[in-house]
Amino acid sequence: MGANNTANADRDADGPAFQPVFENRVRFAETDQQGIVFYGEYFTFQDEAVSAFFRAIDYGYDRMREDGWQIHVVNTELNYRTGAEFEDVIVNELRVADIGTSSLEYEYRAKRQRDDAVLADGTVTQVAVDTETEEPTRIPDAFREAVAAFQGGLETDG
Repeated sequence: MGANNTANADRDADGPAFQPVFENRVRFAETDQQGIVFYGEYFTFQDEAVSAFFRAIDYGYDRMREDGWQIHVVNTELNYRTGAEFEDVIVNELRVADIGTSSLEYEYRAKRQRDDAVLADGTVTQVAVDTETEEPTRIPDAFREAVAAFQGGLETDG
C-alpha cells in the first residue's frame, strides 16, 4: 500500500496524491439492520488509516514518544457518499493536506475496491504536544520529511 504511488494515485490540484494505506473487508458485525456498514464504523476505519500511514512512513507512535512528542486528535469529520455491504473490500486512502507548526490535517477517503466508488471522505486534525508538558510543540523536520517522501509532496506553513 502507498509508498508514493503518485503515478497511479489521484493528484489533485489542491494537494498531494492520496495514498492507499489500509484495506479491510467488511465484517458482518460492522453492518446495520439494512445490511450496510454502520456509519460510525467509518471513524474506526479513518483512525486505522492514520495509524497505517504512520507505519508506512516508518514514523510510528513509539518513535514520536522517543523524540519527545505525541499527537492529539482535535477534530474529525466524515461525509457519507454511498454504502458498503458485508464482504466488500474497502481501500482506505490518506494524505497529509497541511502541516502547520504544531498541527496536522489529514484528508481521508474510503473507496470500494470493486468499483472505486467513494464511500466516505473527510478530515482528521491533530496537534503535536510535548510528552512532558502536554503543550503544543513544533512537528519535527524528520516527520515532515518522511511525509513528503511518502506522498510525493507536502503543503506546509511551518
